[in-house]
Amino acid sequence: MEPNVKSVWVGLCLTPASHSISCLTKAFSSPDEIYSADDESIAEALGSHKRDIRRLCRRDLSEAEKTIAFCSSHNVSILTWFDDAYPASLREIDKPPAILFVSGDRSLLNDPRKVAIVGTRTPSDYAARMTFDVATDLAVCGAVVVSGMAYGIDGVAAAGAMAAGGKTIAVLGCGLDITYPAKHVKLRKEIEKNGLLVSEYPPGSPPERFHFPERNRIISGLCSGVFVAEGTLSSGAMITAEYAEKQGKHLFALPGRLDSPLAEGPIKLMKEGARPVSCADDILSKLESEAPGTFDLSLLLTERMIPDFDAALNRYAVALSPGKAGGYAPRAQRAIEPFVNETPSPDLSACSDVERTVYDALETPRTPDELSTSGLGAPEILAALTTLEIVGLIRSLPGGRYERAN
Repeated sequence: MEPNVKSVWVGLCLTPASHSISCLTKAFSSPDEIYSADDESIAEALGSHKRDIRRLCRRDLSEAEKTIAFCSSHNVSILTWFDDAYPASLREIDKPPAILFVSGDRSLLNDPRKVAIVGTRTPSDYAARMTFDVATDLAVCGAVVVSGMAYGIDGVAAAGAMAAGGKTIAVLGCGLDITYPAKHVKLRKEIEKNGLLVSEYPPGSPPERFHFPERNRIISGLCSGVFVAEGTLSSGAMITAEYAEKQGKHLFALPGRLDSPLAEGPIKLMKEGARPVSCADDILSKLESEAPGTFDLSLLLTERMIPDFDAALNRYAVALSPGKAGGYAPRAQRAIEPFVNETPSPDLSACSDVERTVYDALETPRTPDELSTSGLGAPEILAALTTLEIVGLIRSLPGGRYERAN
């Protein structure tokens, strides 16, 4: 069924990750009523959301009509706040998305068995393999694994779920017509075939740096629990965990090495009450105790074919870090490569000049203050550090220092 053009118009007019849809629906009962309202009523309902007020007051449906036509021809469904099929779990979160673009099995949006797995884009071998094992067992028991399709832990989680014959959802930080990261083009196709792609950003939206923290509230909002495998204190995984805590979701964390910066996030979460995870049963038993009958834990004890980590990551062309040139190389293959190839050259092609300058200055670990000698201002440096860490090119260290990831 074709979406209502005025519902789509409202969704496209509103700023993502804002309170606008909540404000509007308190004042108006339908998209038609919003469209017919006078400018003063719209301004009164939205208050300080001036951009959204301007866009709504134009009452221009052409963008909505073009978006509907594009999505219809590209097998993308549109769900708005006003639709019955809109996921119930997202109605309950702060700053719910006014519009969602989805491709794949839409029924998964309202499946109560969703569990998020998040973590660093440059995981340790230990964390990657533990994530894979947990994801496969979650899928065997009926859980839908949700992640962001990023390098590292996200890709491993999706591969584990699919290798076990289960379902997975990827929440993207760009339009569904764009594959980001580009190295995950095969993974994206497999997720679309075996699960669902979701985005609140309309087709054509590039992967802006601020989209990824925004989309993390949707990852946690869709799920009953969030498992953090690895991540620094300032990582995107910890942003997702913060959203999960505010949303009242269960938090789970993978114990790691005390001397590893990537274990800082999970350790902090465990200190604050997150449940340590050594296997999928640690997650499933907790969720099952809250909602009996949701999962079939007995399936963990049945004899079955255990998916192979190396084979699955190669099958779905999962990149374990931004430096990987298209897929994961099994351990045996890595062992016979020349030592000079153990640390691949970083891909800086998508970085701005400022981000390259900051990266080049990190020949040794440095603080933001020490980086100011490069001639850049503090806001530029901090913005560049945030972006470089999000894409996995650098990592944070204790004491406020940063170093290159490779």
